[in-house]
Amino acid sequence: MKQIYFMIVIIVGLGWLWFFPTQEEVVLVDEGPIAFDIIVVELKGEVVFPGVYHFFKPLTLNEVIAYAGGLTEDADLQTLQLSETIYQNRNITILSKQGIPPIEITKLNINQASFKELITIPGITETKAASIIIYRENYGDFHSLDELIHVKYIGVATLEKIKPYLTVG
Repeated sequence: MKQIYFMIVIIVGLGWLWFFPTQEEVVLVDEGPIAFDIIVVELKGEVVFPGVYHFFKPLTLNEVIAYAGGLTEDADLQTLQLSETIYQNRNITILSKQGIPPIEITKLNINQASFKELITIPGITETKAASIIIYRENYGDFHSLDELIHVKYIGVATLEKIKPYLTVG
């Protein structure tokens, strides 16, 4: 009889362990909110779904356009550098091949332009605008547009792209 009670106790004990296992203690650590750098890109013009897009990591212009559904048939690819990586907030307008009205360009004086004015020029990012201002403060006014080649982040291609929008006098 003792053996039967002993077996019942063993079976009940094993059943208890089977149906009610011990729980591991989980310690949660609250490190507060996690800060994300959000890159806001506004796409206009010849894209399938123009609008404002938010990203959490740098992407190439080609990837951003893919998120917007791609380019339309009228998109002018000659004005785009699809491999350009976008690290900061940008407004991007994709131009059309047909029906582009001639735009009268108002030239900006490079020696008097503010940061806000410089970033309105196609091809000048915030980093390049800051570099122009820093160079101008350190070395004085520019005497010709070709001196911009000495500014950090401005190469030959960028210089040729921004020259039509600038003047020194």
